[in-house]
Order: sequence, then C-alpha cells, then structure tokens
Amino acid sequence: MGQVYAMLKNGTPMVRITTEDGEEEVIVNHKFFNEIKNLPDNTLSIVEGINFATAGDYSHVQILSPIGQTAIRSDLTPGLPRLAPILSEESDLALGRVLPQFQNPTAVSVYPSVLSIIAQITSRVFVGKDLGRNPRWQELSHQYSTQAFEASHAIKQWKPWLRPLVHRFLPEIRKLNFLYSEAVELLKNDAISNIKREEDILTNWLAAKFPEWATNYELQASIQMEIAMAAIHTSSMALAHLIFDLAAYPEYVQPLRDEINEVLHEAGGFTKEAMAKLKKMDSFMKESQCRNPPALTTFKRKALKGFTLSDGTFIPKGTILEVDGANRYWDLELYENADHFDGFRFYRLREQLNEPNKHQFVSSSNEYLHWGMGRHACPGRFFAGNEIKTVLAKILLSYDISLPKGATRRPKNIVFSTQVSS
Repeated sequence: MGQVYAMLKNGTPMVRITTEDGEEEVIVNHKFFNEIKNLPDNTLSIVEGINFATAGDYSHVQILSPIGQTAIRSDLTPGLPRLAPILSEESDLALGRVLPQFQNPTAVSVYPSVLSIIAQITSRVFVGKDLGRNPRWQELSHQYSTQAFEASHAIKQWKPWLRPLVHRFLPEIRKLNFLYSEAVELLKNDAISNIKREEDILTNWLAAKFPEWATNYELQASIQMEIAMAAIHTSSMALAHLIFDLAAYPEYVQPLRDEINEVLHEAGGFTKEAMAKLKKMDSFMKESQCRNPPALTTFKRKALKGFTLSDGTFIPKGTILEVDGANRYWDLELYENADHFDGFRFYRLREQLNEPNKHQFVSSSNEYLHWGMGRHACPGRFFAGNEIKTVLAKILLSYDISLPKGATRRPKNIVFSTQVSS
C-alpha cells in the first residue's frame, strides 16, 4: 500500500488493486474525498460495499442494522454517564478473573486476554448482569465474531453465482448458524428467568422502542451478535495494540499514571467526565490507533451507478471504492516525526492549536477516517472510547507491563489484504 499511496500523493486520481482474496478495488485520491463523501447512498452504498467485501449475505458480517444503530445513537451514547460505574465495576471483575494479581513477572497472551475482558464488559451492558456474566454467553459473543470472518473467507473462495448453492454445505457457515441458534436459546432462557430486568441495558432500551422485538428472540440474537461483532473485536484489537505500545514505550507509563490519579481524585472515581479529562491517555490511544489501524484503507463503498469526479475521472457502476486511511499518518510532510511513535502528539495539537475536540480518539473528520465519516460514522465509538479508557486506566494502576525477556520491540502487525491485526 505504500507504493499506492506514493502514486496517489503524486497526483494519480485513482489506483486499481487486486486484494489477496482476489477482489478488484479502486483506491481514490484523498483530494476527492469531499466529493465522494457527499454522494447519496443510491450512488455510493456503504451497505453494498461492506456486503461485497465480506459476502455478508452468508457470513453475516454486515453494517449494523437500523435498529442497532438507533439503539446506540439514541440510548447507548446518551446513557454513558449512567453506564460509567457499570463499566468500572465490570472492568474490576473481568480483570480479576483474567489477570489476577501476579507475584512474579508472568507471560500473558495479550489478545485472548483482552478479548475475554472486553467480551464480559460489553455483554454486561448489552444483555445485563446475569447473562452478561454467563461464561458461555461471553464466549459466544467473541466466538461468533471470529467464526463470521472465517465464514466470510470460506464463502469468498467460491464464485458469486455458486454461493447460493454451496453456502449451506460449508462447515464454517454451518458452525456460524449453530452459534446463532445457541444465542437465541440463551436469550430466551434469560428472558424467562429474569422477567424484571435491569434498566440500563441495551435489551430494555430496544424493547421499549420496538415492542415487537421484546419476544422475538431470533431478532434479538441477530442484533446482539451484530453489535458484538462491531464492538468486541475492534475494541479488543485496539486495547491489545495499546498494551503492546505501553510495553514498547515504557516512558509513557508514569505520566499516564500521574494523569489518571489526578483526574480520578478530582472526579471522585470513574465517571464519564473523568474519562473526558484523560487527555494524555486519549492522545496515546489515538497515536496507537493511527500507527496500528484496523485497516489500511477506509470508506469502502460500492458504486450503484456510474459518476464522474471533478477532474473528469469516471467511476463505473459496480466499482468497489476506498480511500487510503493509514499511510497519511506516516507521512513526514503531513506530521512531524511521523516515522516515530509520539504518544502525546495529539495532546499537544489539542493544546497548541486550541482545537479541543478535533484531535480526540473518537474524532471523525476528513483527516481521521478510522471511524468513518459523516452520516455513516461509527455510532458506537463513544462507548468504545470510554470502555477502553476505563480498562486501560485500571491496567496502568494495577499492573506493570513489559516486553518478553529478550524482545526489543512490540510484535509486528499481521496484514491480510487491507486488514490489520495484532
């Protein structure tokens, strides 16, 4: 992708690539971003773009449904002040379960550990205390996400016209459907045994807005698994990268601890307001995200009709279109010391430029596209930001972190096609 970025930077309007899974895609020059982001959904479709990339009709890796988006925008995000003590309590329980206080330096498999922690915390908010702390539900929540991507990879080995015939015979998809059926049963049993549920959980918010949803356990399971895929995998990956970066750059540990202690003392604990004041931590999180993005490209769309860019370049119907979302952050002409990890880069930008909101971890703008942009920006990023901050703060206050003996740098990222993982 570095070569593609160089071509785009030198003025090439678009570059056609073939991904490792055999798909043809077009990377569009960032200078056209303002044009394409404002095109209507019946011209450039995020739903069809994601569906094409993941074979979503079979793998169920799709953009969050309107019901799920409504719940997150209108209930989850406004409810963050009430959820702060729940996030704190569940973080303590999950950390105590997965990472007990060690007497001596102990090697830990980072991603499986944080995946288990994030699954418990997220499940507590989405389905309540009883089901959220059920080990099988927690396992299902992250197992379903992993299996869905395996199903996507499996079905994409077949030509599109064969997929309606072969999908029911693929073991990856059969296992995915089995996990979904198990989720339905767990939700149904939980509803029967907990007639009066807690107030502040996603299940109740949805039931209040969509009464027909309350007893439709198939739909409930579908929404819950959708949200789990969106929330658990991405937050776990971000937290894993943060732990690797803290181990690789230990000079940031004490300044971050000092900030956490000061903010928590002033706020009286883990409140939403306290999380907003952790500006150095927020900067460290954003630097880690920029250097370890979830994908090398972003803004994946499918052209449902042909259109022409301002320079005369024609984008034909059916084109899968993306924007380079990662290489800009490593460009020395755009960012000072872009080739070095600078954990407080965005803290300084917020202070020096008097732009308190532009450079936050959850900011979505033309410059920072990790969360998407405009009407399709990730609705759950505010919850994710608070969840990650809560867990990271507790890890910093309770544990020392270092690289394994003999290691001099953090593990290299794994890149497949345009996707990045730790």
